[in-house]
Amino acid sequence: MGRYNAPMVRRIIVDPSKCVGCRYCELWCSYKHEGVFSVTLSRIIIVKDDRIGLDYPIVCRMCNPAPCVKSCPNDALIQGKDGIIRVIDVKCTGCGLCVRACQYGAIRLSPKLKKPLVCDLCDGDEPICVKKCPTNALRLYPLAEEDLCENGKVFDKAYRCALREYKDLMKRWGIHVR
Repeated sequence: MGRYNAPMVRRIIVDPSKCVGCRYCELWCSYKHEGVFSVTLSRIIIVKDDRIGLDYPIVCRMCNPAPCVKSCPNDALIQGKDGIIRVIDVKCTGCGLCVRACQYGAIRLSPKLKKPLVCDLCDGDEPICVKKCPTNALRLYPLAEEDLCENGKVFDKAYRCALREYKDLMKRWGIHVR
């Protein structure tokens, strides 16, 4: 579709009550960026726990300042004025420090190239994950409008963040989850 030229920093936010775990967002993301349908090459990560019915997309939160950018010893990650974090492949050594620095578990290394996979909002186009989500669980919003999963520094960051959001949702629905 059209380009988002607004000077405002945007990011994808999740409505966990709408996510059904179909993984379309992961598949379309990998296809747009890598040319193959593969959940391991996606820049969005669906955390699933079938025991409790958890399906939660984890995506870059466009932190400012971004710990992943600060942690890179080779300046291979840069954050533009639009808030988007981009990888400079020729500078990246695949050390993984950016993965460890992300509080939300939103970055992982490509299994084949050992380079960071981080959401770039489809580089100005309408993000494919938002466009293809059949339940509208993903939306693009101005950065300051939403702030979920603060202080997410834990061992399995993405899962813990998703679980906390899931528990909050269940609590709002009157269901207690341990």
